[in-house]
Amino acid sequence: MSLKNRFKEMVQQWMERRGRRPELKQVIWFSFTATAMATALIMGISFYGRFLAQIKDTFREENQFLMEQASYSFSNHLRNMMKVSDSLYYSVIKKTDMEIESVTDSFQLMYDTNKDHIERIALFSMDGRLLESAPAGKMSKGTNIKKEDWYWDTLASEENICLGKPEVAHLFEPSRQEYTRVVPMTRIVQMTVGDHVERGILLIQLKHNDFQDVFSNILLGGGSYLYLTDADGEIIYHPQQELVKSGYVEEAIDLNSIPSSGIVKNIGDKQREYFVKTVGYTGWKIIGVTQTDGIALNTFKSSMFIAFLTLFFLSIIVVINSFLSKRVSAPMGRLEEAVNRIEAGNLDTDIEPSGFYEVWHLGRAIDKMKNNLKRLMEDIVKEHEAKRKSELMALQNQINPHFLYNTLDIIVWMIENGKKDDAVNVVTALARFFRISLSRGCTVITVQDEVEHVRNYLMIQEMRFKNRFSYEFHLEDGVETLGTIKLILQPIVENAVYHAMEFMDGDGEIKVSVFRQGEDLYFLIQDNGCGMTQEQVEKLMNGMDICSGKGAGVGLRNVRERIRLVFGDSYDLSIVSEPDEGTEVRVKIPAISYDILRQRGLD
Repeated sequence: MSLKNRFKEMVQQWMERRGRRPELKQVIWFSFTATAMATALIMGISFYGRFLAQIKDTFREENQFLMEQASYSFSNHLRNMMKVSDSLYYSVIKKTDMEIESVTDSFQLMYDTNKDHIERIALFSMDGRLLESAPAGKMSKGTNIKKEDWYWDTLASEENICLGKPEVAHLFEPSRQEYTRVVPMTRIVQMTVGDHVERGILLIQLKHNDFQDVFSNILLGGGSYLYLTDADGEIIYHPQQELVKSGYVEEAIDLNSIPSSGIVKNIGDKQREYFVKTVGYTGWKIIGVTQTDGIALNTFKSSMFIAFLTLFFLSIIVVINSFLSKRVSAPMGRLEEAVNRIEAGNLDTDIEPSGFYEVWHLGRAIDKMKNNLKRLMEDIVKEHEAKRKSELMALQNQINPHFLYNTLDIIVWMIENGKKDDAVNVVTALARFFRISLSRGCTVITVQDEVEHVRNYLMIQEMRFKNRFSYEFHLEDGVETLGTIKLILQPIVENAVYHAMEFMDGDGEIKVSVFRQGEDLYFLIQDNGCGMTQEQVEKLMNGMDICSGKGAGVGLRNVRERIRLVFGDSYDLSIVSEPDEGTEVRVKIPAISYDILRQRGLD
């Protein structure tokens, strides 16, 4: 018996004595403990102490040199921006009588010269009035510079140039869709206004991207990076600024505790070495961070030595893995195939737990989860259908036949005046109208019944409005047997009667057409009434009342919601109208037979 097979048998016998299936973690522990200990011992003695300290020293020196470069470049950039501020103050503002002269051209020239680095130049009075801006712009509504932190920092700084914290440029209405991040640079200025001197504030918004460009050109290796803070330690620029702000990356370090030579601190599970360089004129600090536990050996001999050790221990691990893979991969592979079938939607997949204890237990858990998921999906489908039916019935119940009372008044009036035949016609039409409205509680009816329902409604309204309008119907052959949800035409026709026919004097016309185009069915309702403006159409489509007391917009909104609820968002109604030209309402639903639509379970 080989050593491999004997070891395997010993492990299995030991597990069987424990009275349960072998656990994967125990097999791996027995297999890898000796290898891990030997690896740690040999590698630690061989190269850790010998090379790492030397490489850290070299790496630290290189990073300190790069920090000096970053500090020099950044200081030059700030110095140039301060020169812009000095030029505007001493060469423009101080030499200009603001009462009779303008600094617009000078401001614009300075902006054009430095627009790659400056977002905006602005001059304010001490009470917050905008005196000049380049480029020209309008301040955002509700903006008050006295609410800005840099305003009070500037007052405290007196004659010194003050650099504020980064912020989103919000003082002026943006010329583009997106807002940009800026760093405000401000100073108190003395302005000549006629025969007296007034104080003001000169604001230069520096582009925050410039800071990123300066630091991104300084490439530190080994996971090291630079970031910038103000004198209080608040971060101005960080390569992972959003992550730091959200708390995913930690930079909890007291700047006063860091000597120039650096300090090593553990942040989370990372060991970092910090270096600080103060930027002149500002008090800002450039902080270099070196991941001391991530420094790699990069000499040729060291690389060859590491490669040799790696290959040696990999060969040992491969031998051990050849034993483990046969025991682990087969049941895991079968389990993966089963999970893939479940993921594809086949919840009838059979799962047979096998393998080590963890894999066997996982298979049982997935099988239980599959059964629970199948049951939950069935419950969700039933609940969704019930909710859809409930919402549809609630919307349909909102269609209130409020004209019933007026119709009964007409019938009473006809009887009192001896017009019994007309009263009989109205009562007959009213009965037919409500028979179709109720439809034995059904939601789905045929197109023929929906059109008949509207025909009865118009017959009643024609008598009520004393023949002020006429109506006609045009149905394409074959559409009568198609299915639709009930009460989608009556609210639209009612809208036409009340808003278009009320002021007609016998020459009003309402046309109802039903036709099919491809896989879609269209209802077209046209009138020659007074029409509507586009603003009125939009109000009506949004469920707003365009005529006080009518409430027609609610009916249209109800129709739209029921169409979308049953058929989806691709189906809706549209309105085309022009003042004095009439109105056209087009309803689009899928062309589905009555029987198929009933099978959807809407009733």
